[in-house]
Amino acid sequence: MENIRRIFKTTRMNIVRNRWLSLSTIFVISIVFTISASFIALAIIGQKTVAFYEKKAQVIVFFKKEAPEEEIFKFQERINDSKVVESIDYISKEEALEIYKEDFENDPDLVETITADTLPPSLNIRAKTIGDLENIIKAINLEKEKNAYVDEVFYFKDVLENIKTLSQVINIGAAVLITGLAAISFSLIMVTISFNILSHKNEIEIMHLVGSSDRYIRVPFILEGAFYGLAGGLISATLILLPWYLSMYYSRGTDFHYWISQMLADLSLGFLRSFDLQFTVIFILLHIVLGVTFGAVGSYFAVLKYLSLKSK
Repeated sequence: MENIRRIFKTTRMNIVRNRWLSLSTIFVISIVFTISASFIALAIIGQKTVAFYEKKAQVIVFFKKEAPEEEIFKFQERINDSKVVESIDYISKEEALEIYKEDFENDPDLVETITADTLPPSLNIRAKTIGDLENIIKAINLEKEKNAYVDEVFYFKDVLENIKTLSQVINIGAAVLITGLAAISFSLIMVTISFNILSHKNEIEIMHLVGSSDRYIRVPFILEGAFYGLAGGLISATLILLPWYLSMYYSRGTDFHYWISQMLADLSLGFLRSFDLQFTVIFILLHIVLGVTFGAVGSYFAVLKYLSLKSK
Protein backbone atom coordinates (compact mmCIF):
# COMPACT_ATOMS: atom_id res chain seq x y z
CA MET A 1 0.00 0.00 0.00
CA GLU A 2 2.86 2.38 0.83
CA ASN A 3 4.47 1.68 -2.54
CA ILE A 4 1.21 2.50 -4.30
CA ARG A 5 0.98 5.82 -2.45
CA ARG A 6 4.56 6.67 -3.41
CA ILE A 7 3.90 5.79 -7.05
CA PHE A 8 0.88 8.11 -7.22
CA LYS A 9 2.76 10.83 -5.35
CA THR A 10 5.65 10.60 -7.82
CA THR A 11 3.20 10.73 -10.73
CA ARG A 12 1.56 13.87 -9.35
CA MET A 13 4.96 15.52 -8.80
CA ASN A 14 6.00 14.74 -12.39
CA ILE A 15 2.86 16.41 -13.72
CA VAL A 16 3.10 19.48 -11.47
CA ARG A 17 6.82 20.10 -12.01
CA ASN A 18 6.32 20.52 -15.75
CA ARG A 19 2.83 21.96 -15.57
CA TRP A 20 3.00 23.96 -18.80
CA LEU A 21 4.23 21.01 -20.83
CA SER A 22 1.58 18.85 -19.13
CA LEU A 23 -1.17 21.37 -19.94
CA SER A 24 -0.05 21.64 -23.56
CA THR A 25 -0.07 17.85 -23.87
CA ILE A 26 -3.59 17.63 -22.44
CA PHE A 27 -4.70 20.46 -24.74
CA VAL A 28 -3.35 18.73 -27.86
CA ILE A 29 -4.91 15.39 -26.88
CA SER A 30 -8.25 17.15 -26.31
CA ILE A 31 -8.14 18.75 -29.75
CA VAL A 32 -7.09 15.48 -31.40
CA PHE A 33 -9.93 13.55 -29.74
CA THR A 34 -12.48 16.27 -30.52
CA ILE A 35 -11.57 16.47 -34.21
CA SER A 36 -11.32 12.69 -34.47
CA ALA A 37 -14.71 12.16 -32.82
CA SER A 38 -16.27 14.76 -35.12
CA PHE A 39 -14.97 13.07 -38.26
CA ILE A 40 -15.94 9.63 -36.97
CA ALA A 41 -19.45 11.01 -36.35
CA LEU A 42 -19.57 12.37 -39.92
CA ALA A 43 -18.47 8.98 -41.25
CA ILE A 44 -21.18 7.20 -39.23
CA ILE A 45 -23.83 9.69 -40.38
CA GLY A 46 -22.69 9.21 -43.97
CA GLN A 47 -23.00 5.43 -43.72
CA LYS A 48 -26.41 5.66 -42.05
CA THR A 49 -27.58 8.12 -44.72
CA VAL A 50 -26.60 5.71 -47.47
CA ALA A 51 -28.36 2.86 -45.68
CA PHE A 52 -31.45 5.03 -45.15
CA TYR A 53 -31.78 6.01 -48.81
CA GLU A 54 -31.06 2.49 -50.00
CA LYS A 55 -34.08 1.33 -48.00
CA LYS A 56 -36.24 4.10 -49.42
CA ALA A 57 -37.89 4.03 -52.82
CA GLN A 58 -35.27 4.63 -55.49
CA VAL A 59 -37.84 5.04 -58.28
CA ILE A 60 -41.26 6.63 -57.86
CA VAL A 61 -43.88 6.38 -60.61
CA PHE A 62 -46.67 8.93 -60.23
CA PHE A 63 -49.99 8.25 -61.97
CA LYS A 64 -52.67 10.69 -62.98
CA LYS A 65 -55.28 11.27 -60.29
CA GLU A 66 -58.02 9.68 -62.37
CA ALA A 67 -56.01 6.49 -63.02
CA PRO A 68 -58.02 3.33 -62.12
CA GLU A 69 -56.33 1.06 -59.60
CA GLU A 70 -56.56 -1.95 -61.94
CA GLU A 71 -54.45 -0.08 -64.51
CA ILE A 72 -51.86 0.72 -61.87
CA PHE A 73 -51.72 -2.93 -60.77
CA LYS A 74 -51.31 -4.07 -64.40
CA PHE A 75 -48.40 -1.64 -64.76
CA GLN A 76 -46.94 -3.01 -61.53
CA GLU A 77 -47.12 -6.61 -62.77
CA ARG A 78 -45.36 -5.77 -66.04
CA ILE A 79 -42.33 -4.14 -64.40
CA ASN A 80 -42.08 -6.44 -61.35
CA ASP A 81 -39.05 -8.47 -62.39
CA SER A 82 -37.97 -10.46 -59.32
CA LYS A 83 -34.39 -10.60 -60.61
CA VAL A 84 -33.85 -6.87 -60.23
CA VAL A 85 -36.75 -5.53 -58.14
CA GLU A 86 -36.49 -5.77 -54.35
CA SER A 87 -39.96 -4.36 -53.62
CA ILE A 88 -42.85 -2.39 -55.12
CA ASP A 89 -45.27 -0.56 -52.84
CA TYR A 90 -48.53 0.88 -54.08
CA ILE A 91 -49.40 4.21 -52.42
CA SER A 92 -53.04 5.15 -52.86
CA LYS A 93 -54.30 8.73 -52.73
CA GLU A 94 -55.53 8.17 -49.18
CA GLU A 95 -52.19 6.75 -48.06
CA ALA A 96 -50.39 9.62 -49.77
CA LEU A 97 -52.52 12.04 -47.75
CA GLU A 98 -51.58 10.30 -44.48
CA ILE A 99 -47.89 10.49 -45.39
CA TYR A 100 -48.29 14.17 -46.25
CA LYS A 101 -49.97 14.85 -42.89
CA GLU A 102 -47.13 13.13 -41.02
CA ASP A 103 -44.47 15.09 -42.92
CA PHE A 104 -46.17 18.44 -42.29
CA GLU A 105 -47.82 17.83 -38.93
CA ASN A 106 -46.18 20.99 -37.54
CA ASP A 107 -47.68 23.15 -40.29
CA PRO A 108 -51.51 22.83 -40.00
CA ASP A 109 -52.13 25.46 -42.70
CA LEU A 110 -50.54 23.22 -45.33
CA VAL A 111 -52.39 20.14 -44.09
CA GLU A 112 -55.79 21.82 -44.17
CA THR A 113 -55.44 22.83 -47.84
CA ILE A 114 -54.74 19.27 -49.07
CA THR A 115 -57.24 16.46 -49.62
CA ALA A 116 -56.84 12.92 -50.94
CA ASP A 117 -58.19 13.98 -54.35
CA THR A 118 -55.35 16.46 -54.82
CA LEU A 119 -52.61 13.85 -54.39
CA PRO A 120 -51.72 11.31 -57.08
CA PRO A 121 -51.38 7.54 -56.50
CA SER A 122 -47.89 6.14 -57.01
CA LEU A 123 -45.65 3.08 -57.07
CA ASN A 124 -42.51 3.17 -54.93
CA ILE A 125 -39.90 0.84 -56.35
CA ARG A 126 -36.63 -0.31 -54.79
CA ALA A 127 -33.96 -2.18 -56.73
CA LYS A 128 -31.94 -5.07 -55.35
CA THR A 129 -28.73 -3.22 -56.21
CA ILE A 130 -27.91 0.23 -57.55
CA GLY A 131 -26.76 -1.38 -60.79
CA ASP A 132 -30.24 -2.87 -61.30
CA LEU A 133 -31.80 0.59 -61.44
CA GLU A 134 -30.87 0.99 -65.10
CA ASN A 135 -32.88 -2.10 -66.10
CA ILE A 136 -35.84 -1.03 -63.96
CA ILE A 137 -35.87 2.46 -65.43
CA LYS A 138 -35.72 1.08 -68.99
CA ALA A 139 -38.69 -1.20 -68.27
CA ILE A 140 -40.65 1.70 -66.74
CA ASN A 141 -39.96 3.98 -69.71
CA LEU A 142 -41.11 1.28 -72.15
CA GLU A 143 -44.35 0.74 -70.24
CA LYS A 144 -44.85 4.49 -69.88
CA GLU A 145 -45.10 4.81 -73.66
CA LYS A 146 -48.00 2.32 -73.67
CA ASN A 147 -49.78 3.58 -70.56
CA ALA A 148 -51.55 6.94 -70.75
CA TYR A 149 -52.15 7.00 -67.00
CA VAL A 150 -48.48 7.42 -66.09
CA ASP A 151 -47.80 11.03 -65.19
CA GLU A 152 -44.18 11.37 -64.01
CA VAL A 153 -41.22 9.17 -63.10
CA PHE A 154 -38.61 10.18 -60.52
CA TYR A 155 -35.51 8.16 -59.78
CA PHE A 156 -32.69 8.87 -57.37
CA LYS A 157 -29.73 6.90 -58.66
CA ASP A 158 -27.52 9.98 -58.98
CA VAL A 159 -28.49 11.22 -55.51
CA LEU A 160 -27.65 7.89 -53.91
CA GLU A 161 -24.38 7.54 -55.79
CA ASN A 162 -23.39 11.08 -54.79
CA ILE A 163 -24.15 10.30 -51.15
CA LYS A 164 -22.05 7.13 -51.38
CA THR A 165 -19.17 9.03 -52.97
CA LEU A 166 -19.34 11.73 -50.30
CA SER A 167 -19.43 9.07 -47.57
CA GLN A 168 -16.33 7.38 -49.02
CA VAL A 169 -14.49 10.70 -49.22
CA ILE A 170 -15.36 11.45 -45.58
CA ASN A 171 -14.21 7.98 -44.50
CA ILE A 172 -10.87 8.30 -46.30
CA GLY A 173 -10.35 11.88 -45.11
CA ALA A 174 -11.21 10.91 -41.55
CA ALA A 175 -8.77 7.99 -41.60
CA VAL A 176 -5.93 10.13 -42.94
CA LEU A 177 -6.59 13.07 -40.62
CA ILE A 178 -7.08 10.95 -37.51
CA THR A 179 -3.90 9.00 -38.25
CA GLY A 180 -1.90 12.20 -38.64
CA LEU A 181 -3.32 13.84 -35.53
CA ALA A 182 -2.85 10.66 -33.49
CA ALA A 183 0.79 10.48 -34.56
CA ILE A 184 1.34 14.10 -33.47
CA SER A 185 -0.37 13.52 -30.13
CA PHE A 186 1.48 10.24 -29.60
CA SER A 187 4.79 11.96 -30.31
CA LEU A 188 3.98 14.79 -27.89
CA ILE A 189 3.23 12.31 -25.10
CA MET A 190 6.55 10.60 -25.74
CA VAL A 191 8.36 13.95 -25.71
CA THR A 192 6.68 14.97 -22.45
CA ILE A 193 7.47 11.66 -20.72
CA SER A 194 11.02 11.57 -22.05
CA PHE A 195 11.56 15.13 -20.82
CA ASN A 196 10.41 14.09 -17.36
CA ILE A 197 12.66 11.03 -17.44
CA LEU A 198 15.68 13.13 -18.37
CA SER A 199 14.85 15.75 -15.74
CA HIS A 200 14.74 13.00 -13.10
CA LYS A 201 17.98 11.43 -14.25
CA ASN A 202 19.76 11.78 -10.91
CA GLU A 203 16.77 10.56 -8.90
CA ILE A 204 16.42 7.50 -11.13
CA GLU A 205 20.10 6.64 -10.72
CA ILE A 206 19.81 6.92 -6.93
CA MET A 207 16.70 4.71 -6.98
CA HIS A 208 18.67 2.10 -8.94
CA LEU A 209 21.49 2.26 -6.41
CA VAL A 210 19.17 1.69 -3.44
CA GLY A 211 17.65 -1.35 -5.16
CA SER A 212 14.38 -0.02 -6.59
CA SER A 213 12.98 -2.26 -9.31
CA ASP A 214 12.59 -1.11 -12.91
CA ARG A 215 8.85 -1.62 -12.58
CA TYR A 216 8.65 0.69 -9.57
CA ILE A 217 10.55 3.37 -11.49
CA ARG A 218 8.59 3.02 -14.73
CA VAL A 219 5.02 2.91 -13.41
CA PRO A 220 4.78 6.63 -12.41
CA PHE A 221 5.74 7.69 -15.95
CA ILE A 222 3.18 5.33 -17.51
CA LEU A 223 0.52 6.62 -15.12
CA GLU A 224 1.48 10.15 -16.08
CA GLY A 225 0.76 9.41 -19.74
CA ALA A 226 -2.50 7.70 -18.78
CA PHE A 227 -3.52 10.83 -16.86
CA TYR A 228 -2.88 13.03 -19.90
CA GLY A 229 -5.08 10.72 -21.99
CA LEU A 230 -7.81 10.63 -19.35
CA ALA A 231 -7.90 14.41 -19.01
CA GLY A 232 -7.80 14.91 -22.77
CA GLY A 233 -10.57 12.39 -23.39
CA LEU A 234 -12.79 13.87 -20.68
CA ILE A 235 -12.32 17.43 -21.97
CA SER A 236 -12.97 16.28 -25.55
CA ALA A 237 -16.23 14.53 -24.58
CA THR A 238 -17.36 17.68 -22.77
CA LEU A 239 -16.45 19.91 -25.74
CA ILE A 240 -18.62 17.75 -28.00
CA LEU A 241 -21.61 16.92 -25.83
CA LEU A 242 -22.19 20.20 -23.99
CA PRO A 243 -22.48 22.51 -27.06
CA TRP A 244 -24.58 19.91 -28.91
CA TYR A 245 -27.17 19.40 -26.20
CA LEU A 246 -27.30 23.13 -25.42
CA SER A 247 -27.92 23.98 -29.07
CA MET A 248 -30.67 21.34 -29.29
CA TYR A 249 -32.27 22.61 -26.07
CA TYR A 250 -32.29 26.31 -26.96
CA SER A 251 -33.37 25.76 -30.58
CA ARG A 252 -36.60 23.98 -29.60
CA GLY A 253 -39.58 25.14 -31.61
CA THR A 254 -37.46 26.36 -34.53
CA ASP A 255 -37.30 25.02 -38.08
CA PHE A 256 -33.67 24.06 -37.44
CA HIS A 257 -34.63 21.88 -34.49
CA TYR A 258 -37.45 20.24 -36.43
CA TRP A 259 -35.19 19.50 -39.41
CA ILE A 260 -32.36 18.11 -37.25
CA SER A 261 -34.76 16.04 -35.15
CA GLN A 262 -36.39 14.57 -38.25
CA MET A 263 -33.03 13.72 -39.79
CA LEU A 264 -31.78 12.07 -36.58
CA ALA A 265 -35.00 10.04 -36.31
CA ASP A 266 -34.67 8.88 -39.93
CA LEU A 267 -31.06 7.79 -39.31
CA SER A 268 -31.94 5.93 -36.08
CA LEU A 269 -30.03 8.50 -34.01
CA GLY A 270 -32.99 9.72 -31.99
CA PHE A 271 -30.98 9.67 -28.75
CA LEU A 272 -29.19 12.79 -30.01
CA ARG A 273 -32.38 14.89 -30.17
CA SER A 274 -32.29 15.60 -26.45
CA PHE A 275 -30.19 14.72 -23.43
CA ASP A 276 -29.82 10.95 -23.12
CA LEU A 277 -28.14 9.75 -19.92
CA GLN A 278 -27.19 6.31 -21.20
CA PHE A 279 -25.58 7.62 -24.38
CA THR A 280 -23.80 10.40 -22.46
CA VAL A 281 -22.29 7.97 -19.95
CA ILE A 282 -21.19 5.55 -22.69
CA PHE A 283 -19.75 8.40 -24.78
CA ILE A 284 -17.72 9.82 -21.86
CA LEU A 285 -16.51 6.40 -20.71
CA LEU A 286 -15.44 5.54 -24.26
CA HIS A 287 -13.39 8.74 -24.49
CA ILE A 288 -11.83 8.10 -21.08
CA VAL A 289 -10.92 4.49 -21.88
CA LEU A 290 -9.46 5.41 -25.27
CA GLY A 291 -7.63 8.38 -23.76
CA VAL A 292 -6.11 6.34 -20.92
CA THR A 293 -5.09 3.56 -23.32
CA PHE A 294 -3.62 6.04 -25.81
CA GLY A 295 -1.69 7.92 -23.13
CA ALA A 296 -0.45 4.79 -21.36
CA VAL A 297 0.79 3.21 -24.60
CA GLY A 298 2.58 6.40 -25.64
CA SER A 299 4.30 6.76 -22.29
CA TYR A 300 5.14 3.04 -22.22
CA PHE A 301 7.11 3.37 -25.45
CA ALA A 302 8.87 6.47 -24.10
CA VAL A 303 9.78 4.58 -20.93
CA LEU A 304 11.12 1.62 -22.92
CA LYS A 305 13.21 3.90 -25.06
CA TYR A 306 14.67 6.25 -22.45
CA LEU A 307 14.69 4.38 -19.17
CA SER A 308 16.43 1.39 -20.72
CA LEU A 309 19.19 3.72 -21.84
CA LYS A 310 19.57 5.30 -18.42
CA SER A 311 19.71 1.96 -16.61
CA LYS A 312 22.64 0.63 -18.59
